[in-house]
Amino acid sequence: MRARSIVLAAAGLIVLAAGATECPAASAIEGGGREQALNIPAIVMFLIFVAMTLGITKWAASRAHTAADFYAAGGGITGFQNGLAIAGDYMSAASFLGISGLVFATGFDGLIYSVGWLVGWPLIPYMPSFSSAR
Repeated sequence: MRARSIVLAAAGLIVLAAGATECPAASAIEGGGREQALNIPAIVMFLIFVAMTLGITKWAASRAHTAADFYAAGGGITGFQNGLAIAGDYMSAASFLGISGLVFATGFDGLIYSVGWLVGWPLIPYMPSFSSAR
């Protein structure tokens, strides 16, 4: 299984590398295919963001000693913190891109789905817990 994953990852990298050398649509979009200057501030900000993310991850990992600490923060998550986590999950780029793509692809049906998605998230805390069923 591990060898299969490595082969698939290598194949993906080869495809990405092959696609990075040429972009036939670039000249049509940009109107001539000219090369852009290196954007140093954007690269620096990206590296700062990655370093901060890795720092927060290292800090959080040092506080988790058991599986329960890792998955449930040792039971120390308040309802407000859990709500913020759910809201962050909802407002992620994947949600925005997925819903807008669905609306684009399916029209009004996708719009109704997106409204249902919006109404459904606030109702999650009020759903019955099936883990405490006897």
